[in-house]
Amino acid sequence: MRRKYTLGTIPVLGALLFVIFLGSAFAFPGQTGICSASGCHDDPSAISISATPQSITVEAGKEFAILIDVQGETGQNVLYLKYPSDVADNSKFSYVGLDSEGGVSDGDPVDLNTDVDAVTVNYTIIAPDTPGVYTLRAFAAQHTPRSNNVEISVTVIPPAGAGPTILFINATPSIPIDSQDVLVVTNVSSNAAITSVILQYSLDNGTSWENITMNYVDNQWQGVIPRQPNGTLVVYRIVAIDEFGIETVSWELRYTVGEFPQPPSEPVELPQLHFGWLLGGPAIVLAYLGTALEYYDEERFTRIHGIMLSVAYILTTINVLWLFFEDPSIWMFMNPTYLFSLSNISAFVHAWHIWLGIISMIFGTFAFLTHLGGWKTCNLGLPAVVIWTILGITGFYLGTMYRM
Repeated sequence: MRRKYTLGTIPVLGALLFVIFLGSAFAFPGQTGICSASGCHDDPSAISISATPQSITVEAGKEFAILIDVQGETGQNVLYLKYPSDVADNSKFSYVGLDSEGGVSDGDPVDLNTDVDAVTVNYTIIAPDTPGVYTLRAFAAQHTPRSNNVEISVTVIPPAGAGPTILFINATPSIPIDSQDVLVVTNVSSNAAITSVILQYSLDNGTSWENITMNYVDNQWQGVIPRQPNGTLVVYRIVAIDEFGIETVSWELRYTVGEFPQPPSEPVELPQLHFGWLLGGPAIVLAYLGTALEYYDEERFTRIHGIMLSVAYILTTINVLWLFFEDPSIWMFMNPTYLFSLSNISAFVHAWHIWLGIISMIFGTFAFLTHLGGWKTCNLGLPAVVIWTILGITGFYLGTMYRM
């Protein structure tokens, strides 16, 4: 008989344990689902829950505090508070020192309220890394069909100092002609990842803008403004956007296609020595005179010819070196395309003046070195003298254009 009684109690005990399991699941909301989702915790009348503050603004990835206060139904010794992960935006937040859902039972160490059937928790929560407006929803529930919840609005803003910084902008060529595209390069710095850099250009002085997506090449962002007709005013700028959607718009730059420096309205009073005949004139006279004397009597005037040509070379070298004291804008005329463009005659002459000057200095340098070495030849010196003559004429023209 005893054995039969024991065997008969097994199904009864099993059924009792199953009922207890179900009751526990319903009593601890969120252990098997969201509070009130099953319909067992659907009466908020006996539970009050509040959040302080109920809306907050915080930087991305930063910690913030929310005080949750819950008062449950008297006589119920189980009270549970949590942020169910599958409700609202709860899963996007982290709860410092607690599980992934911030679960707290009545009487836990973090419960600041020593009363039974009451829970007060000062949560330390970490905001998402992405700015936006989020909703947190905290639930409290007891054994009896009692549950309630509160919503907290969290506005996540970019971290302090966020936003791209545009370090520099460079365009090549700085003043194009009508056959040239313009390569624009920039360097952008940011604490966050850069998602895009856009080159904007306007042909109507900033009323409307064309967008060109820049490419990241050799640690710089590059974009190309397409060629425009001579006389076109082009305004351009850079727009950089980071992963938070923050835009930084650069200062505006501009150029007019085919526009070159014009003569100043007033004479330039600075000691400009490159243009004109102040140094170039004596150099040409010495070069021609020394060459003529050598042709007249090579034996008698070879030494004098060498001295005269050497002095002419030194004067010309000083004249060239003085370029480095000029306005840096003159170097833009080294662009070879100006050699074949007659759209602006001063730019055309200036380009030939510079390149012929380079060629003449090469010939002159070799002639000077061969003279010092005792090698008598006009094959190098004569081309230099002829080109110096052309440079003197073009230099006089440019000096009239830019200095008078």
